Amino acid sequence: MKTFFIFLSISGLCTAGIDAQDLEIDLEARKRSLVIIESRIEEREAEIDEISSDILAIHARIDEKLGRMVERMVEIEDSAKSGLQVSKAKLELIDTLQEMVLIFQARREGLVRSLVEGRSDLPPEEAKDEIRHFDEHVEHHIGQMLELSMSFSQDENVEKYKRLGGGGYYGDGSGWYGDVLEISEEWRQNRKNRSMNRKQREEVIGALRESVARCESRIRNIREFLKRDSLTEASRDIAQSELRTHQLMLQKRRGEIEDRLIVKKPDTTEVSKDAADDLEEALADLLDDVQRNIQMITLKHTQLNREQENLGKLKENLKARKEWLDAYEKKAAE
Repeated sequence: MKTFFIFLSISGLCTAGIDAQDLEIDLEARKRSLVIIESRIEEREAEIDEISSDILAIHARIDEKLGRMVERMVEIEDSAKSGLQVSKAKLELIDTLQEMVLIFQARREGLVRSLVEGRSDLPPEEAKDEIRHFDEHVEHHIGQMLELSMSFSQDENVEKYKRLGGGGYYGDGSGWYGDVLEISEEWRQNRKNRSMNRKQREEVIGALRESVARCESRIRNIREFLKRDSLTEASRDIAQSELRTHQLMLQKRRGEIEDRLIVKKPDTTEVSKDAADDLEEALADLLDDVQRNIQMITLKHTQLNREQENLGKLKENLKARKEWLDAYEKKAAE
C-alpha cells in the first residue's frame, strides 16, 4: 500500500511539472503570436489601401470618359440629316448617368445602415469620407443629367410650308394658279425635336421627383428612428447627420425641378449625318467601357468588404490575446 502511495505521489509531481512547462511554453507562444497577428493586420490594411486605390482609379476613369462625352453632347443638336440620332444618344447617356446615381445611392444607404446598426468595421473618419465620396458622385452625375437635359432643342415657331414657286396666270390667260408649296424639312425636324424634348424632360423631372420622394421618406424614417430610447450615441450622431444631409438634398432637388420648368434655347450647333454616326459609335464604346468598369468596381467592393471583415476579426483576436496576457501577468504578480 505504501508503495502504491509513493507511485501516485511521484506521478502527480511529474504531471505537475509537465503542466507548468506546457503553460510556460504556451505563454511564450502567445506573446510571439502578437507579433504575427500584428504583421497580418498590416498586410490586410495594405491590401485594403490597394483595393481602395483601385476603386478610386476606376471611378476616375469613368468620370473622365463620361465628362468628355457630356461636354461633347451639350454643344450639338440634330439636323434634318441626322434626324433624332443626337437626341437619342443624349437620352441614352442620361439613362446611364441615372444608373450610376442609383448605384452610388444604394452603396451609400448600405454603408449608413451598417454604421447605424454597428456592423461596419470602418473607422468613423473613413466612413465619413466614403459617404462624402458617394454624395459627390451622385450630385456630379445629376448635374450632368441636367446639363444634357437643357441642351435639347427647344420648341420653335417654324413655318410649316416653304414656297417652291410663285403663282401667276396661265400662259393662255385662262386663269391664276397658286403658289407651289411643300412641308419644310425644318418644320419636320422641329416637330421631332419637340417630341424628344418632351420625352427627356419627363424622364429627367421624373427622376428628380423620385429623388424628392426618396428624401422625404428617408427624413420621415430618420425622425422616427431618433425617437428610440435605446440608441447609442454613435448611432444617434450618424442619424442626425443623415437627417441634415437629406433635408439639404430635398431642398436642392425641389429647386432643380423648378429650374426645369422654363428652359432657355441652348447654344448648340447642328451636326451632319456623318458626325451623328461617329457620335453613336463613340457612345456605344463608352457605354461598353462603363459597364465593364462597373463590373470591376462591384468585384473590388466585394473584395474590399471581405478584407475589412478579415481585418476586423484579426483586430478582435489581437485585442483578446492582449487582454488575456495582461490578466495573466497581473495574476502572476499577486
